Amino acid sequence: VAKQHQHDVAHMDLKPQKILIPRNGSRLSTIDFNTSLRVKGIEQRVRGIVGTTGYTAPEVVRDDLYSAIRADLWSCGKTLE
Repeated sequence: VAKQHQHDVAHMDLKPQKILIPRNGSRLSTIDFNTSLRVKGIEQRVRGIVGTTGYTAPEVVRDDLYSAIRADLWSCGKTLE
């Protein structure tokens, strides 16, 4: 996810089903970028309800302006919970 964010891509629907764990113990991979966004850094604000209930940041659900990258990070935390 950090690599995606370094390239200004926010996934917008991170959850366990979208993370592949390789058998050989190498790096995790994220899949399904249908709802992803290209952003201009962490400070760019977007609006729109995207994601899966239970893994979506509160500001996304409220349909506020939000940082897509920060919303992804919130989803990462929920995935690890």
